[in-house]
Parts: sequence; C-alpha cells; structure tokens
Amino acid sequence: MGDEGRKQWIAGVFDRASDTYDDVGVRFFAVFGRRLVEVAGVAPGMDVLDVGTGRGAVLFPAAAAVTNTGTVTAIDLAEGMVSRTAADAHAEGLHHVDVQLGDAESPDFPPESFDRVLSSLVIFFLPDPAKAVSAYHRLLRPGGRLGLTTFGPDDTQWQPVMERLRSFLPPGVPSPAAGPVGTAEKLDAMLRAAGFTEIEAVEEEHVTVLKDPEQWWRFSWSAGLRASLERIPAEELDDVKRELLGLVDGIRDASGRLTIRSALRYTVAAKP
Repeated sequence: MGDEGRKQWIAGVFDRASDTYDDVGVRFFAVFGRRLVEVAGVAPGMDVLDVGTGRGAVLFPAAAAVTNTGTVTAIDLAEGMVSRTAADAHAEGLHHVDVQLGDAESPDFPPESFDRVLSSLVIFFLPDPAKAVSAYHRLLRPGGRLGLTTFGPDDTQWQPVMERLRSFLPPGVPSPAAGPVGTAEKLDAMLRAAGFTEIEAVEEEHVTVLKDPEQWWRFSWSAGLRASLERIPAEELDDVKRELLGLVDGIRDASGRLTIRSALRYTVAAKP
C-alpha cells in the first residue's frame, strides 16, 4: 500500500465511522481535545488550525477559547467527518469556525496563517509525519505553537486484544504507540529537525470505564480500531468477535468493571 493509498484508506475508515465517532457512551476523544487546547494555551483573538478534526474534539473547545475575536479552521480528509462537524458548528452559531476537507500531511494555507496548530491523535496515522510537522512549522506565525496529542504505551492488560486486532492490519501500518512518533524521544527529535524549540510535554493517564464487552465492540467500530475490524474476512467476523469479546471479558477487575488506562502525551513546541 503506497502512501497516498494508505491516506485514502484511513480517510475511508473514518468516513464510515463518522456517524458514531465518540458517540457510543464512552467519553474519550473529546476529553483529550479539550485538554490539548488548555495545554497549548489557546487564548482569545488567536487564529487556530485544527488538523484532523474528526468530530470536533479540538475544534469546539478551541472555538470557545478564541471567542468570536479569533478563528478556528478545521480540516479532515474524511468527508463524513467534515460534513457532520460543519453542520454541528453551524447549528451552534459558530461563525468564526470553518470546517473543510484537507490533508493533515499537507495543509494548503498561506505561510504564517496561524497562532496555533493543534492535532490530537492524528500524526501516527500519517505516512510521513516529518513532512507534516515541517508543514505545521511553515503555517505558524513567529512565536506560534504546535500542540500534538499522542498515545504512550498500551495498557498491558489489553495487549492480547490489541495484538489480535493488529494481526489484521496490512504491513507497514504502525500502531499508535509505535512507528516514527511512538516514543517521546522520536517525536521530540522530529520537532527539532523541523525547526521547533521550547518543546514541553505533559503526560497523563485517562481511565475509560466500559459497561461490558459489547460496548467495547461498538466503541471499536466507531474509532480507529475499525481499520482492523474491517479487514477481518466476513466469514470469520462472528468467530473473531466471540474470541475478542472473550478476551475482553477476562480483563474485568474484581468488581466486574472493564477499564482502559490510556497513556496520553500532550506535546507543545514553539516556532521561534
């Protein structure tokens, strides 16, 4: 799968997930988007670019932070995400928000257009993240800041489930906690190579509580794990589902709770 093919494949996955994305009773992406806006210091009057907006996890808190004296431009390569998020912004009367189709690896805007470029849980999907961060550097005004959210290591109790799911991915597709931005050291080195300075990071853990394995299954289809699930042959799907739900059921704690402990890293870097 070539780079362009991989981008279109990922866009298709999220397009098909857009009607239930972050909307199956699990508070997940919106939590991280709001926190990234806080850590990046978004303030009234700023012009913000939200890269890979999805269903607006960053967009809506950023729009509130800049107030109507600033602007938020949001891009995504998945048409379903763009149309639904644009409709939500319109319904909320956010006239200082613009949601449009755009490539997270090559945003098409004039140089020095933004005070903040934010991207939550996107960069590890890109075939060439180094190209992307160089583009973000170009788009920032001097003194502007880039804010990225990435995953840390997987919750170890979920490792058997994740390994089974990833066995369906095509070769060359890294997991969020692996690949060229899978460690803090690799990401920071990439940012420095692109010209960023003052790199700072906040590392936090977020605990997601699920009602049961079936909710995990619905959540997985509504998010990036759909990329693996869609590649399970149709004739094997029921058997694989039973296998996975059995593994998930075994993760319950002594009280019967099913939790996911997600390690998040919020990285902010400055353009001198």
